[in-house]
Amino acid sequence: MRIQYLFSFLILLASSLYAQEAIEYGEVLPFKENLAMNSPKESPQPDMEVVGRRTATNAIQQMEQTSENKSDAEGDISDENEITDSEPEEIIEDQETITTVDSTQLPDTLFIDMTKSYMPTENRRVTSPFGMRTYRIHKGIDIKVQVGDTIRAAFAGVVSKVRYERRGYGNYVMIEHVDCGITKTVYGHLSRQLVSEGDTVQAGDIIGLGGNTGRSTGSHLHFETRINGMPMDPATFFNFENQTFTKAIYPLSMQQAKADYTALEKVASARRYHRVRPGDNLGKIAQRNGISIEKICRLNGIKRTTVLRIGRMLRCS
Repeated sequence: MRIQYLFSFLILLASSLYAQEAIEYGEVLPFKENLAMNSPKESPQPDMEVVGRRTATNAIQQMEQTSENKSDAEGDISDENEITDSEPEEIIEDQETITTVDSTQLPDTLFIDMTKSYMPTENRRVTSPFGMRTYRIHKGIDIKVQVGDTIRAAFAGVVSKVRYERRGYGNYVMIEHVDCGITKTVYGHLSRQLVSEGDTVQAGDIIGLGGNTGRSTGSHLHFETRINGMPMDPATFFNFENQTFTKAIYPLSMQQAKADYTALEKVASARRYHRVRPGDNLGKIAQRNGISIEKICRLNGIKRTTVLRIGRMLRCS
């Protein structure tokens, strides 16, 4: 009997030791299902080599797409930023410039009656004359004025336009004239316009106030005189420094005036310019315009090492 009890005791002891060992090594099989239900499921680990290949491929495709989009965008910018000979600072009425002169019979000599005129401003300093301005024709003159200075009609006439032109004149007034030789005057960059379209004005009437609106880097009056649409140099008729006219009756040779303006247009059309944009360098600009880097440097007074500022205009012909 004692032997049987001892045998049973040994069996129980062995079973206990086995169970303890199984617990220590995590081999208790009856609890496996419960443990699996209570523990979070782990996501299968991806093949890192495959992921790396996919990521690299996606990155390359994205870079290529970005490059294509950038090229398209630069192409669009190029078209907008390229300065052509026909791009004016002052946009209004440019189409009238020569065609109207050709289609209208004018005397060989036109007598401009300056006794009917009035100085458009009391300011005397001309800051930019009529003629070529880098890559285009400046079709009037600029007189330094302060914001709020009085601007007057140069001749009697009828106000034909009171408008705003963002890329050019800003706030401007245009007046049509008769019986004085000058057929049109323009007053640009005003801070205020004090007349309305259709108003009749006399020489010396206040039409606006000086300003800095539109395409302007400082307060000034842009003043134009035109004959049947063709711009004429206001300094031919007005002496701003002395605040008077140049001649009481000015004999103007229309043939010579037209020849002078045609010469200006030829100069303007012979010059080609490039506006520097992001990514440009002298090599790219030279290749695009079919000239050498040396010629670009010579035309613009720069060196190969000159840093090109974005927005700068470079002459290319």
